[in-house]
Amino acid sequence: MIRFIWNSWWRNKERFILLLIGALIVSIGLSYLVGTTQASQGTIVDELQKRWKSSYDIVVRPPGSRSVTEDKKLLEPNYLSGLSGGISLEQYETIRSMEKIETAAPISMMGYVDYGTTLAEVNYDEPGIYRLHMSNSTTNGVSTYEDDNTLYFTVGDWQAPQGTQREYGVTGFNGKLINSNNILIAGIDPEAEAQLAGLNDAISDKTEQSKSFLDNEAYVSIKEVSTGIQNINIPVLLSNQSFVEGTSTYTIEKLEQSFKQDEQEEVMNEVKDRGGIQYLDDLEAKQIDHFTFTSEESHQKTIELIKGTNEDAGASLDSFNWMAFQPSPVNYQEVSSPFGERWPFAYQVEPYSVPEDSPLAQKHAYRPISMFSETSEGWPRLELDFHGVFDPSQLDLSKDPLNELPMETYFPSSAKWVMDNDQNPINPPKEMKPLNNPYGFLTKPPLLLTTIEAASQVLGEEPISAIRVKVHGVNEMSESSGQVLEQIAKDIEEETGLITDITLGSSPQPAITHIPASGEKESLGWVEQPWIKLGSSISIFKESKMGLSGVIASVIVVAIVYVFTSNIMMMYARKKEFAVLLAVGWRPKQLSLLIFIEALILGIFVSLVSWLILGIIYVTNDVETSIWRLLFIAIFGLSVYLLGSLVPSVLVQRISPYETMKSGEVSTKKRHSFQALTSFGMAANQLMTQWKRALLSVVSIALPAAMLMYFLFITVQLRGTMYTTWLGEFVAMEVGVMHYIAMGVALLIAILTTAEIMWQNVSERQAEFSVLKALGWRNHTVRVLVLWEGAISGLIAGLLGLSISLAAITISYNQFPFDSLLFFSSTLLIPIVTGIVGAMLPAMKAVQLTPSEGFRGGVSNKAKTEKAFRYVFSMGGVTLAAGVVAIMLFAIPANSNSNSNEQVDSSSTTTNDIEGTEGDLEVSAPTEEEIKVEGDEPGQSGDSIMSEKKTAYKTLKLGDEVFDGEDKEVTVERVDPPSSLKTTEKLITIRISYHKKTGEASVVYKPQTFQLMNSDGESYKPIEFEEVTTDSTWNGFEIKGRSKVVTESTFEVSDSSEKLAFKMNGSWTPGEIIIEIDS
Repeated sequence: MIRFIWNSWWRNKERFILLLIGALIVSIGLSYLVGTTQASQGTIVDELQKRWKSSYDIVVRPPGSRSVTEDKKLLEPNYLSGLSGGISLEQYETIRSMEKIETAAPISMMGYVDYGTTLAEVNYDEPGIYRLHMSNSTTNGVSTYEDDNTLYFTVGDWQAPQGTQREYGVTGFNGKLINSNNILIAGIDPEAEAQLAGLNDAISDKTEQSKSFLDNEAYVSIKEVSTGIQNINIPVLLSNQSFVEGTSTYTIEKLEQSFKQDEQEEVMNEVKDRGGIQYLDDLEAKQIDHFTFTSEESHQKTIELIKGTNEDAGASLDSFNWMAFQPSPVNYQEVSSPFGERWPFAYQVEPYSVPEDSPLAQKHAYRPISMFSETSEGWPRLELDFHGVFDPSQLDLSKDPLNELPMETYFPSSAKWVMDNDQNPINPPKEMKPLNNPYGFLTKPPLLLTTIEAASQVLGEEPISAIRVKVHGVNEMSESSGQVLEQIAKDIEEETGLITDITLGSSPQPAITHIPASGEKESLGWVEQPWIKLGSSISIFKESKMGLSGVIASVIVVAIVYVFTSNIMMMYARKKEFAVLLAVGWRPKQLSLLIFIEALILGIFVSLVSWLILGIIYVTNDVETSIWRLLFIAIFGLSVYLLGSLVPSVLVQRISPYETMKSGEVSTKKRHSFQALTSFGMAANQLMTQWKRALLSVVSIALPAAMLMYFLFITVQLRGTMYTTWLGEFVAMEVGVMHYIAMGVALLIAILTTAEIMWQNVSERQAEFSVLKALGWRNHTVRVLVLWEGAISGLIAGLLGLSISLAAITISYNQFPFDSLLFFSSTLLIPIVTGIVGAMLPAMKAVQLTPSEGFRGGVSNKAKTEKAFRYVFSMGGVTLAAGVVAIMLFAIPANSNSNSNEQVDSSSTTTNDIEGTEGDLEVSAPTEEEIKVEGDEPGQSGDSIMSEKKTAYKTLKLGDEVFDGEDKEVTVERVDPPSSLKTTEKLITIRISYHKKTGEASVVYKPQTFQLMNSDGESYKPIEFEEVTTDSTWNGFEIKGRSKVVTESTFEVSDSSEKLAFKMNGSWTPGEIIIEIDS
């Protein structure tokens, strides 16, 4: 029977060659899918598995702490450094006690202590006037900032009368050269921090004190210094890194001015009379001492003092430290990206003005200035009890740039300067560094760590800024892991009322930020930072897995349809042969066995070719495999052909020798659906007449077309996550080519299926084509008729595929893609072209028919024609196989032993069709000179209110809501003046309501200083001020905790004042607020 099968194939050389090409394509597709799909999916899962783990799984924050950036699932890189309290110890205990919580690590960004270290001490005996010039310079990696200060002191018997030193231009000096910095101090739970970040392993030179801190056994104590003044003694650890690059220079000079004992009084009176410090600045001097300390040297001296290893007798630490400044967040505004294809997300930080009387040394700010109080009476006084030093570089934290999260507890957030203010690129980009500015864009991390208990003692009942959570049982990348995290986050929100974000499975996404001018600081331009795209790994995992599974299923189904179609068409072509066999005594079951054996032979051929291709792939790419995968390929190859032969083996038993001796179909009846007057109508009639065959062609094209449409949609969906995050860019390198090659293989099989069906149709319609040619049809018209059949099949397949893909997308994403309908409509060209290509060879066969050949009822190729036909198909098959194998060899991902540490630079990140940010850039914050403050002189020319509005933060009408946020609500209204007040002028009473909704920390609020002004620039202070509320926490200058304060200010204004404005300012608002009032 084997010989009989071979002879039968060889007699039908065209079909045999077509059969071999089909088997070869199925072999290539099978080996590629099994060999590379598993490798590619393994690569994706392995890479995501390795890189989806981050320092913490969930971050918990107070209500109202979300930024505008989080609307696009972007977590700002600076978010931790700007949080100030809002979570209570009770809420923390609730979270920590939850069943599936592995670690709950709280952090309290307490505030900035004014920390000073005495670096050296000088002592001079020679009488004279001395000049001390102090210069501090720091760099942010782009430019250097200088802060100079000069003071004068005297050595001798002369002493300035009490309170008059400034008149003489001198100050008291104790000989100590002190380096002062604002250092952020943070409260932590040492045990939780050891679990989360390995803090216990980062302690340098462990001692009993450091052990007590880590064991949470260090105590907080309160010392009464005097009546109403307390020092809070708290345990602290100090970081061994300063993170600031700068120098402190001290130059001491002796003025060339005689200062003998008997003339000291006369000299100083002369200095006073000549202008004090201005006079001293002009005097010549001789340098006698010069000291320079780098930031690192200053910090190391502090560490040495803590450890007791410093031998410099002049060096010392402060006995106590003020904590005046509170942390505040960076406020971002969406702006249009200057290069949207590279950076779809762009923001601008809001600049702030620094009042001249502010104790802040720097004169520019990119965060609102927030103080515990305006005077030192409300500043916490801290005594720092040093328990040790820790090294941040020894912490057990994720250092992979593809999945790192903000850990501002230990490191500053990173940034690169990429463009100047004129959008000129910086090549290469420069790494940005933090400055010694608590309200700068990049701030130092907390260099001092204390305990949560200490933070609660200083800040009150809600000291915690955020809680970083690790969850039990989340060990691998899977949908169940995502569900566990979502449930835990939901439970936390329901039980505590706090907000949560799942950070596990997130990845940095580059975004650019515009740094405008502030104060004397010019605009820096644009910096790039790794923002956090929440949930990007999980999104990539779900959709990549979905895409790979669909590709495999689609190719398998198309392959089965092709084999089934091929066998059916072969059966139709050999009906007369089978009828003769039945007539000479063959049994129907023997015909079924014949078809089964043919399928078995082809299945074995497919399996052997697949093994050969896989062997080449594994040898050349060093990809591991297993015996089970090879067995699966063999079983799969056999199964495809055996399943495809089942229906033909049943149908062949129904063949009647008498019926099949006729030409054409088994049934000679042929019905037309409608009268056809064009080639298009004739093609449509033909497809309707043989609809069962046409259906096979439609299904074979529709399935890969549907999968291709679905895959393209997934690609578009992933583009927002995959190609714009660094992790997604890394994974994307392993994905795209395989999917498209697989779809190409499926479409090639669909083309073969269409060609098989239409070839048989042409063979059975030889007489029809002969009649048409005899009636005068040209070859071109005959060709168009057959191509129309292929095009109509492709169009129907496209509509079916479009329906399938839209249904699948709607089910997968719970939304119908209305916005993508135009895109999907354009993909209909793919199945139409597929159908036309599949009809080309049958059209060529129909064109080559002559009327005489058609009337004879058969076609016999000449030897030359047969040889050419065989040559063309053989070369085409070999070229196709070689091309696909070459693509596989170059495109296959080598995943097995890959531990690639490749990093994706932001410069290679590209984006397409991403909904980025939009908005206009601002120039700068208003300077102090532009803002009208208390005590301004009246009488400005023009409309003073209009001038004031130009520089105001906000301009409103009376009755408008001033603020309505999650942290505060402020309203202003006009009420009737008190009846007790009698005056001849006009009285205006303004009621101000300030409702502080969150946080235990205090807010400086002084409504008694708010003034009215008229258009001439004349200001009015309240003649009467009264607090309406009786149960608020307001003490006259600050509000502590949650409280509502309602006050009324009454002003006496001139009757001629028609236009008035109410001015509000303070640390609670980013800038001055103007409220227009009609008198």
